[in-house]
Amino acid sequence: MENNLKSSIFSTLIFRRLPFFFLVFLPLPYLAEAQVVGGPGTTSANFEKIGMGARAEGMGEAYAAVADDPTALYWNPAGLVLARGTEFSLTHSIWLEGITDEYFAFSQNLQRDGAFGGSLEYLGTGSFPGTLEDPVTGAYAGVGNSVSASSYVGMLAYAQRLGNWFPAPIWRQVIVGIEVSAVGQNVSNVGNGAIDFNLGTIFEAIHRTLYLAFTATDVGTDIQNFSAPVNASLGGSLKIHNFLFKDDQNILGLDTIGYIDTGLGFKFGDEYRLNFGRSGVALRMGYRAGESLDTVTNLTMGVGLYQKFDDFDASLDYAYVPYGILGDTNRITLTIITGGNPKPPIVTALPETGSSFVLGPDKMRISIATRGEEPVVQWKINILNDSGTLVRTITGKGTPPAHYEWDGKDQSGELVPQGNYSVNVEATDDNDMTGRATPVTADAKWVPKKVPFSYTYGVSGDLLFASGKTDLLQTGYDVIQKAAMAIRAKFPNSMIQIAGHTDNVKVRPHATYKDNQELSLLRAQSVMAYLIKTGMNPNLLSAVGYGDTKPIASNDTPEGKAKNRRVELVVSGTVEVSADDLIQAGQQQLAQKNVKGALEDFLKAIESDTRSAKAYHLAGDCYLMLGGKDLAVQAYVKSLKYDPNNQTLRDWLNQYAPNAIATPTTPAPEGGRVSQTVPTDQKPQATPGPAAAPGGPPLP
Repeated sequence: MENNLKSSIFSTLIFRRLPFFFLVFLPLPYLAEAQVVGGPGTTSANFEKIGMGARAEGMGEAYAAVADDPTALYWNPAGLVLARGTEFSLTHSIWLEGITDEYFAFSQNLQRDGAFGGSLEYLGTGSFPGTLEDPVTGAYAGVGNSVSASSYVGMLAYAQRLGNWFPAPIWRQVIVGIEVSAVGQNVSNVGNGAIDFNLGTIFEAIHRTLYLAFTATDVGTDIQNFSAPVNASLGGSLKIHNFLFKDDQNILGLDTIGYIDTGLGFKFGDEYRLNFGRSGVALRMGYRAGESLDTVTNLTMGVGLYQKFDDFDASLDYAYVPYGILGDTNRITLTIITGGNPKPPIVTALPETGSSFVLGPDKMRISIATRGEEPVVQWKINILNDSGTLVRTITGKGTPPAHYEWDGKDQSGELVPQGNYSVNVEATDDNDMTGRATPVTADAKWVPKKVPFSYTYGVSGDLLFASGKTDLLQTGYDVIQKAAMAIRAKFPNSMIQIAGHTDNVKVRPHATYKDNQELSLLRAQSVMAYLIKTGMNPNLLSAVGYGDTKPIASNDTPEGKAKNRRVELVVSGTVEVSADDLIQAGQQQLAQKNVKGALEDFLKAIESDTRSAKAYHLAGDCYLMLGGKDLAVQAYVKSLKYDPNNQTLRDWLNQYAPNAIATPTTPAPEGGRVSQTVPTDQKPQATPGPAAAPGGPPLP
């Protein structure tokens, strides 16, 4: 009876499930003695040859160097490192003759480029009536009990990028994966099992572009003395980003695979993916050469849909794989990805110098640091002015320098105009993710110009001295003390001349001084002596007496005489002022209708900052108001050079000096004044308007 049951099962599988016989359960565990491996049907567990995942099948199974999702557990365990975050994949396959194949896989990406995953595959035929065989003649003996067959594979795998274990740069390009699988099959409640091992490697020959792969799979124990379908494959893939459009991708795959039972086979595949914001679609086609059945249709086709949600990504893939006279197969795969979205590197940039630096002798220095999940492969430093215009870009490969110095020059090598500038540092990692540091800002200044100044503090002589006396009164001490404090605060290291003045009243007979000039000198010396006592540097002090030679009011009235009796503290020296200070002073002169005085200030501003478009523009306005059109044009051309976006000024030059922009005349010299004499016999020409109205904002 037992022999009859075996014969029934054998006959049924041959005559009623021929495709399953050839592709899945050859040879069955009920065959007799062990076979010599060397042809179709000479290995066990052939269901392991059924490819998993609609994406891979749509590409003709040319997937060993493409695998970057959980199905890498089937195609190449090293590909787990290329998967993102946590991924889940569920494949439903409608196989030949109504056989179904279910496959579930997951992968988990770890830090430092490690990953692990697991999968479970179940293939079942369902129940069908068995046939009986006559034990004597071997002839058909009718229908027996229902029988069924099923198979399963459970896998666990780990993969690692070797660059995190070995320091040499080439190991960064190598990924290895190892996998163990438990294989089982059951035919009419008679089961057998085995343990297999799979090994996979991926070599990233060109970053994110060219991958090479090697796999050796199904190496392990036998089932009923029949070997598993051991195979080895070599594969390659070429990923082309921005293939036809921005953000699209085309992947070409090629695999050569050799089985110990059926020999060599070649597989080609292509996937073109087009993205639409958070959605995408993929079209696939493949070709399998070297199949053992001549009638098999070798082309495969597939399509995939992708969608990014707020908390996860999802894809739905379909593949159509025909097997000629055996029939057609269909696969559909749902993949869910949570987490794992690449994060850009963290980039920090900190100033090493103050908030300002002097253009020319000084440099702006910053420190730079990066950290992230992937190594940085390139960096960029953009320097922008306060209007957001790019003035200089510096790029490099690998990690950015720890320190960077900006010499204040633009892309052409010229020193930039003074103003506020920001240094923007960005770094891009292996995943093409770019991180940006908070901009570091600094005020770039030209060397302040030293200009002479003179300031007079006048004090009434009646507050300081009694009539005809040279000794300071008590009230005089207080007055001089206040004046000294004000001078120290504003002009701490300036020269001070104490000048004495009197009215024109003649000196009385028998006085201790001979005339008003000597009286004024003695009074000035009394004040100087007191200032020295208060701590002022005597080397910065001097005294002079003018008597009644420099009156400031009429000596014909008592009030006028009182004004002329005075002591003046004349403070003089040089002070450093910036171009902006001089421009502001010149605008105040313009507000008071003092055009020549304003021009002097604007020319000094040009000496302080030879690239100040505003100073050139205002100087041109002054020349124009004074009748010097040619000099105005020269100044306007220089202003336009450093402010090319001033369309109003450009329009004025095109109208009144059309040849000036193309072939400008000798420009106003940088670092010095325009030496030509301003003509006064010409009528003022139409003006493009001041660069800044006095007390108001800049005009266009």
